Amino acid sequence: MTPLPLLKTARLELRPVALSDAEAIVEKLNDFEVSKWLTVVPYPYTRDDALWFIEENLIGRAESWSVYEGDTLIGNVGGGSEIGYWLVPEVWGRGYATEIGQVVVDYLFSDPVRNDLASAHFVDNTGSQKVLEKLGFVDVGGHVHHSVARGEDVAGRMMLLTRDCWTKLRNA
Repeated sequence: MTPLPLLKTARLELRPVALSDAEAIVEKLNDFEVSKWLTVVPYPYTRDDALWFIEENLIGRAESWSVYEGDTLIGNVGGGSEIGYWLVPEVWGRGYATEIGQVVVDYLFSDPVRNDLASAHFVDNTGSQKVLEKLGFVDVGGHVHHSVARGEDVAGRMMLLTRDCWTKLRNA
């Protein structure tokens, strides 16, 4: 497996997840306002949880980047079977999710054999819905995911971005 590259936007740096991120990831995911929007992230979030997540990335079973603003970890974005992301509340509303989403989508579609990208959001997470729509994802139906942090099943929507749609948006 090819290691993930460093990706940069105008304001942010996306670094492949590393062991050195562990403490910051634990700190940031121990905010229920973050973890409640994610499916597999427990709350509270422990160092063992972070080490497992990092190991999954290091051995290639997951592909994600730690998102940095300067020297501060502010989130994570993954591009495995589904694109997923989280950011700390202090940066919500600044357009960072769209910014990181665009650079990751562009990177993933640089693989000429990739045709579609999937993502999802909980119905009550209208912020993520808007980000995905800005990136060109379209709603393809409802789903229910179990939220480990909430300890319950949560209604959500599946989203899809096709290569054709991405190409049209990039050439517009």
